[in-house]
Amino acid sequence: MTQMTVTAKRLTIQIRLEPGCLGPDGKAHIDTFCAAATRIFAAIEPERLHWVLLPRHDKQLPEQEFFIDDRKLSEEQATQLIARMGLVLATLQERSDAMLALLVERYFKTL
Repeated sequence: MTQMTVTAKRLTIQIRLEPGCLGPDGKAHIDTFCAAATRIFAAIEPERLHWVLLPRHDKQLPEQEFFIDDRKLSEEQATQLIARMGLVLATLQERSDAMLALLVERYFKTL
């Protein structure tokens, strides 16, 4: 029963993006970009993962954090939970990095 409960919960992966990734005017666009990117990321493992992309205005905050039911997890705990879901954290990170690179590239084409 514990196994079913774990897989029924979705892990939240929170990613903070530097405004500078959108160029010198990034501060003016980062909020809108993050909102749009979050909607696109929702298609990545939607049954198991919930993605939240936020601007990283405070560099002291980590670039990435993990949560389950509002409880913060360490990267090791998230890795173990993701493994129980049949996923690999490194693969998800590679996929999210590639998606972000594509979205930033698309953003620059709209300027």
